[in-house]
Amino acid sequence: MWILSPVAATLALLVVVSTPAAAAKVEAVGGAIAYGQPDSSSLTSQVEAMVSKADGSGYWMATQTGTVANFGQALHFGDMSGTQLNQPIVGMAATPTGNGYWLVAADGGIFAFGDARFFGSTGHMKLNSPIVGMATSFDNGYWLVAADGGVFAFGAARFYGSMGAVTLNRPIVAMLPSDSGRGYWLLAEDGGIFTFGDAGFFGSGPGKGYGGLFVGMIPVTDGRGYSLVHSDGRISPFGISTLHNDPVCDPWPVTDMSIAGGGAVLLRTAKPQPNDPPSNLSARIDGDYLSELIVLSQSCQTASEPAFPQFSLPLSDPVPTSLFGWRRHPIWGDISMHNGSDFIGPNRTSGGSALAVANGTVLAVLDLVAYGRTVVLDHGDQVASVYAHLGGVNVKVGDVTSVGDALGPVGSTGLSTGVHLHFELRLNGNAKDPIPYLNFPEPPVSAE
Repeated sequence: MWILSPVAATLALLVVVSTPAAAAKVEAVGGAIAYGQPDSSSLTSQVEAMVSKADGSGYWMATQTGTVANFGQALHFGDMSGTQLNQPIVGMAATPTGNGYWLVAADGGIFAFGDARFFGSTGHMKLNSPIVGMATSFDNGYWLVAADGGVFAFGAARFYGSMGAVTLNRPIVAMLPSDSGRGYWLLAEDGGIFTFGDAGFFGSGPGKGYGGLFVGMIPVTDGRGYSLVHSDGRISPFGISTLHNDPVCDPWPVTDMSIAGGGAVLLRTAKPQPNDPPSNLSARIDGDYLSELIVLSQSCQTASEPAFPQFSLPLSDPVPTSLFGWRRHPIWGDISMHNGSDFIGPNRTSGGSALAVANGTVLAVLDLVAYGRTVVLDHGDQVASVYAHLGGVNVKVGDVTSVGDALGPVGSTGLSTGVHLHFELRLNGNAKDPIPYLNFPEPPVSAE
């Protein structure tokens, strides 16, 4: 890796992880239908909540800043985009007609659209815990629920009780009304179920050895059972419910869900980065960060060794200048590991654009101190490729790439003294010497 002086490098200490705000996707289970996926170009903050029409013909999603996206036959009736909120949006509910919806903020502020009516809020109250969700009573009213199990009823919605005066093992994450609207369930993060009114108890998560967290529940129509939804997408039935499935291996956890069409639509959102990107001058720390990022993102995949595949070249006619392995650091003077190989074009030209070495998906777009502007591709089977020091980026997180796609112009960002490409191949987060796995027409000879 070519190195810039420490003085110049201090200008790049503020780093940004370029992860699209709408890093989310939809998964349908049971009789539900997935009508579409979030679009990062239209959603400007993290997708936080979703709700379906009563007939399952469509659904809405809301971001933390109040932008609403609609799918299927769910119509857009307005949102809070462009409005400064006191607290982020944490939940939403639809009217029985499907011609309106409410958004609720963490302070209990209520925002009504379409035929949804405003019946009150907790926005003026001092709450012991933040609001985490809402439910409609189906008859001109709604409830709000706080993380401590406190319940607030508005309009015609009746108060049937709460857990606000009880110390919970884990916070409440969801509230569901009974089929009659004369009761409700509260679901805790550990799968604990608390019933009020005519909502029946048919079992709960604690003590079952499930592990992990719970995010929602799906009651059966006659109220004699329900299924609990785990954060990994698994569904466990209780009572007469028959809706269940096995865990789906997906690094993105389920963060919300909506009942629809005899099943549910699950909202998966991207895990946060493992830590803040490093802000010092160490290429080794940048490399450690990439390892953690890749391992977390590919945790469900299986490794491809010993049949590690061959890859296309990451640059047109690349000439290696610094190979993988131990070397004397050009600035610090110590012996350190170089996790990839550096390439330039013929006659020391830039070589144009960095090229995807195989089909894959853009896992991350990063601005790191040592690596500079960096693209990480996920190729499946715990294989990832890294392209560093780019002068620009042509892709965004989540893009599907084909072999040979141009990812961005080769540059000299980060700790670099000249235009070149630093390229890495990683298996389960561990760097491998890329040269033996690149399809060179002839064995490459280093320019240095």
